[in-house]
Amino acid sequence: MTWIWANGPGISKKKPRPNPPKCARAQLHSQREMGFIKSSFSFLFGTAVGVYMAQNYNVPNIKKLADTGLLMAKHIEENYRKPKKNRDDD
Repeated sequence: MTWIWANGPGISKKKPRPNPPKCARAQLHSQREMGFIKSSFSFLFGTAVGVYMAQNYNVPNIKKLADTGLLMAKHIEENYRKPKKNRDDD
């Protein structure tokens, strides 16, 4: 690592890096685009598979399943809750 001394020996600064050549910039730009394409491809592929499965297989209704689970949780909580302590009994 190369150091240059600016304003005396107590303060040091790194030399600035030169700008990368144009071909390297183009390569970095294409790598960024490729990452976006890869993530979009995964999302679109997953969506297509989900649509196919929903149309061709007996997939349960998630909203109905969640509502049933919440109803059961409320029922259990109401039945097994500790009784409230009354402060007036002192």
